[in-house]
Amino acid sequence: MGNVPPTAILTDQCQIIKAAITRILPDIIHRYCIWHIMTKIPAKLKGVLDFKIAKAEFKSIVYNSNTIHQFEGKWATFIQKYELQDRLWFHNLYSEKKKWVSVFLKYYFWVGMMSTQRSESMHAFFDGYISERSSLKQFIEQYELALRFKYEKELQAESESHIAHAAPTCGFDWDM
Repeated sequence: MGNVPPTAILTDQCQIIKAAITRILPDIIHRYCIWHIMTKIPAKLKGVLDFKIAKAEFKSIVYNSNTIHQFEGKWATFIQKYELQDRLWFHNLYSEKKKWVSVFLKYYFWVGMMSTQRSESMHAFFDGYISERSSLKQFIEQYELALRFKYEKELQAESESHIAHAAPTCGFDWDM
């Protein structure tokens, strides 16, 4: 890389890696692999009533929150609804939200990466649409649904970005 340090890095959620990155590359943007976090959810929600619904809600909060305010509200409701206030893992995860929740990372260029491996990204893309038992016909139908959902979400984000107004940069009237 021509003796130029990277500006961003994507790793597993590991405290040893985090400490090393903080020490060696203190100015880098460090993102956690969302796939690894999601694979821990079944164990971390163990004992929760309506586990499948709770898991789906968690994924929705993470993937479908379009604003920080929206994420914060949904997170608080989720934690209270499923009585997770005393579960340390959720507390620690929330304290590092800027390293794994898309809404906090959308201002950085990630080339569409949210996971450390391409296959993990594909799992996340199709999660909830297909399973290992899906037929080829079901795969194609669900693939189209997944693409449509992602496209609609992209259109919504684009629409919201046009509504937002940039603040003046220097304070002069002609700058507005």
